[in-house]
Amino acid sequence: MESMISQNPPASTSGQLWEEHVSHVQEVISKFSFWVLLLPAALCTWIGTQTQSPLWEYTLKPYQETYAPAVLMLAVGLATTLWFVRRGFFYRWLTILSVCLLCREFHFWGTSTGIYIAIPLVMWYASANFDSMKPYVNHRLIVSLFVGAFITYFFTITVDRAVWKFLPHHSHWRNNVEETLETLGHLMILAVIIISAFIPQGKSSTDAAK
Repeated sequence: MESMISQNPPASTSGQLWEEHVSHVQEVISKFSFWVLLLPAALCTWIGTQTQSPLWEYTLKPYQETYAPAVLMLAVGLATTLWFVRRGFFYRWLTILSVCLLCREFHFWGTSTGIYIAIPLVMWYASANFDSMKPYVNHRLIVSLFVGAFITYFFTITVDRAVWKFLPHHSHWRNNVEETLETLGHLMILAVIIISAFIPQGKSSTDAAK
């Protein structure tokens, strides 16, 4: 009687997969340059102190609710175009991410809470295809702008929830800071897409410089 052949166990356990995702996050963070955060910090300072400037008017919500969707529509269009031209996973992923952000910006039903589900899923999708992201993950400016965008988004949530109400004139600048920083975050995502278009596929920023 032939002995039964035991099947090999799965190559990756759930614990190993979790460790892989954590290592991917650590690798991304290691490429992050904190100087990018000077952009939202400077903008916050300007909005809070330059209320008499003629340009301050453009930080008002009606203006920003026009600028923000326009920036994201441009991001979606550019990411989609690069996806069709380059056929790379990175641009497919950026298209999905940009569409998620755009749907949230248009305030479609369910997107206010749905975005908190969509973004982690989109990030998991990137981590699961990390090797395809390598040429871009190894590029310090792209990583810095991308991480900076999401730190900026997170900060706008704290502003919206009045975490900073102890600061002077909070009610006067709160909406302006929240809306304008959201637009800045979108611009950072757009910058990631534009800069990535100049990176040779399959090469990191270090390789491209050689």
